[in-house]
Formats: sequence, structure tokens, C-alpha cells
Amino acid sequence: MVTFHPATLEAEKAEQHMKELLEVLSGLEDTTLIFSMPNADTGGRILMKMVEEFVAGRTNARAFTSLGQLRYLSCIAHVDGVVGNSSSGLAEVPTFKKGTINIGDRQLGRLQASSVINCAPKERDILAAIKRLYSVDFQASLAETTNPYGDGGASAKILKVLRKASLEGIVKKTFHDL
Repeated sequence: MVTFHPATLEAEKAEQHMKELLEVLSGLEDTTLIFSMPNADTGGRILMKMVEEFVAGRTNARAFTSLGQLRYLSCIAHVDGVVGNSSSGLAEVPTFKKGTINIGDRQLGRLQASSVINCAPKERDILAAIKRLYSVDFQASLAETTNPYGDGGASAKILKVLRKASLEGIVKKTFHDL
């Protein structure tokens, strides 16, 4: 699964970074590539066009403007790993015990699971990250992955706390059910 967005603070470099990524992916002829299109940030249209041109010439690649949450997560369950710079590689993918290749600085400073491989947006670094992703040792380590963002259910947990919390002294208005 490939999801690469322009980095807001590096919009002028997005095209070069995508060229580096696509160059590496062009060598993966025996690998099915599923692209989730870039977002609408500055530089996004250029990246979309690059992905469309890349996919047009290959039978092993498909691009989707949007998969929606259910299809996206279903895809993650079946892919070897996620490549790009999307926050989903850090927030959702570790739950599936899949590897993420996080390219560049777009997610810099965010909490990351042990399943995340960070690399520079350079062809040689991306290729090295892909080799590591497929390595026997790294694949074995994925079984021990813990998602630092939790295991889901945050809404239910918050609601449980709020139901027990007293609002007396916090809310000045009183309400009466009719």
C-alpha cells in the first residue's frame, strides 16, 4: 500500500521525493502496488498526476482517489506493508502487525511503533527500507508490535468516564427534562 502526501513545509520538494519513490517502486515488478492518492495540500495535484502516469503503464499497480475507511483498513490487513508518509502508517498500521516505511519528515516527532522504518526521501534509502521490510528478522519482529496509540475503543472509554463525572460546579445552568 502506497500513500505519499506533499509535506506542508516542504511542498517544493514533493515532486522530487515522489520521483525517488516511484523510481524504487518501478523495480518491484512482481509486487502488487495499491496507491491511495495524495491529499489536496499544495503539490497534491502534481503528485496525483505522477501516480496516474506511473499506474497507467503497469499491470501490477492501481490507484484509488479514496478507499474509505473500511476498504483502506481491509487492504492493510492483506498487504505486505505500507510505504509513504501518511499518519495512518503510524496510527493504524501497527495494529495489523504490518511494517510501515515512513519516508521523510512529514511525521517527524510523532509517536511510533517498532514496526515503523524511517528513511530519507532518497532512492537508495527507500530501497534499503524496502529490503529491511521484507527481511526475515524484521518480519519476525512484527509479531511483538504494540500500537502506541492504543487498541481502539477510546470513545467508549471517554463516555464511561464522563458518565461518572460530576458536572456540579462546572455547569452553571440547570436543565429539566420535559
